[in-house]
Amino acid sequence: MVQLQDKPPALTSDDWALICQLLEAKQRELLSEIRHTDKRTFRDALHERLEQVDNLMRRVSATGIPD
Repeated sequence: MVQLQDKPPALTSDDWALICQLLEAKQRELLSEIRHTDKRTFRDALHERLEQVDNLMRRVSATGIPD
């Protein structure tokens, strides 16, 4: 499990760009899984995860990528 620190790690602009790419890839993956899932409870869980990813993408883009 990841432990939280008092101070967030310093990330480079390349790190932030990679995080954005990973979130976008996960978003596409979840959308595809949602389309191909027949089980309602699993689809609901995927929608919840997609909402988490969307919220995180908004937070990352709102803070901007430092130089």
